[in-house]
Amino acid sequence: MNVRRGFDGAKRGARGAGWNTSGGTINAELAGSLSILRNRSRDLVRNNPYMKRAVNVLCSNIVGIGIVPKFTDPTVAKEYKKWARGECDANNLLNFGGLQVQLVRSIWESGEVLIRFRTRRPQDGLRVPLQLQVLEGDYLDSSKTLQFEGGFCIAGVQFNLLGQRTGYWLFDQHPGEVANLAKSMTSKFVPASEVIHFFNGMGRPGQVRGFPELAINIWKARDTNLYQEAELLRKKLEACFSVFVVSPDSQFRAGVAGGLDEKGRRTESLSPGMIQYIQPGEDIKFAAPAATDGYEAAMRVDLRAMAAGADVTYEQMTGDYSQVNFTSGRMGKIEFRGFVEQFQFLALVPMVLDRVAARWAAVAFLAGVIKSASATPEEWSAPRVPLLDPLRESQGYKVLVENRIISRAEAQRELGYDPEQMDAEIAADVLLQDIPSGQSGSDRQTQRILDETP
Repeated sequence: MNVRRGFDGAKRGARGAGWNTSGGTINAELAGSLSILRNRSRDLVRNNPYMKRAVNVLCSNIVGIGIVPKFTDPTVAKEYKKWARGECDANNLLNFGGLQVQLVRSIWESGEVLIRFRTRRPQDGLRVPLQLQVLEGDYLDSSKTLQFEGGFCIAGVQFNLLGQRTGYWLFDQHPGEVANLAKSMTSKFVPASEVIHFFNGMGRPGQVRGFPELAINIWKARDTNLYQEAELLRKKLEACFSVFVVSPDSQFRAGVAGGLDEKGRRTESLSPGMIQYIQPGEDIKFAAPAATDGYEAAMRVDLRAMAAGADVTYEQMTGDYSQVNFTSGRMGKIEFRGFVEQFQFLALVPMVLDRVAARWAAVAFLAGVIKSASATPEEWSAPRVPLLDPLRESQGYKVLVENRIISRAEAQRELGYDPEQMDAEIAADVLLQDIPSGQSGSDRQTQRILDETP
């Protein structure tokens, strides 16, 4: 019985010639490609302005100045804020918001990043003796792929027989560091409880390592760079008259006369607007580079594809808003916000922020700073979302709240504000409005206490 193929995509023939696909796992496909993808992606971010811009846009929208937690206990919130602002970074350079930017940047540029918990000694003088060390994925020993009694290891990540991560094989130094020549590049085992391996875990099931989110743009971005360089070279040639002299004299050397050098050799030169007189019987021809039609349109097509591969909009990546209006801009913003929130609350929060907060609470409790080791955040507040048209969009939120479709607190959270902080500031504004001219807030409060006293 002959069974006909039901999917055109599975048919063989001339259209499928040269289309070689793999049936291996994502780990097998990454095994020999990860370092190349990572290095090329980093090169793009260093040298391609559009890729650099795309990464900056993603960091500013996903993290902003930091995703902050909300604690029910104000004492816990105060202590966490002190730690996040001044003591969390093992390099003593950034606050926790800055570290979050590093994490997100590494996902798109390198595909993965490591956060290592560093518990400090009492003499280090930290109120909460915990710091975070951010390491690039290069620290993972990718050559560690083996099976042993009680578990197995894939690309530097060790598992038990149940498939649970038990630890990581890490180098002491970055393999690409200039000062590591005298160091032994032997990896050491670090328990999983001491390391957070952050990558986009929402990809294929069973994925162990992360690959750069910009990997899909590698060739497209490189070809676009070459195209722009070719167009620039054409423009440079057009700025000069390229001249070729044809002479019947067999002793005549081709070129435009420019004089003789110190050894008596003929030299030629060419400059914009130059007029060269020639002898009778000689002919002169000009090189006219062929003009490139549709350069701008072709660039827009390629840049839109690159923006899609980088998970940003064309307008965000290029700064070109000439072909967008309020409606199309808002539609693009809504789709982009959906992607941003998905990454924030399905990847960054559960994989990193929740674990960091839980570890901080445990260490702070042991240090006697807080009273409970389970003082974890109720929720996380993402950065504020700027409105395209505050008047129109705020009216929409007002209608939703008045019709009880969403709560006022939910509307505030959606805009990136902390409802409790907002309510406190609004109450303070109302109090100031009630204060007569020339009377301070403390005077008004004192007068209210006197009025309420029997």
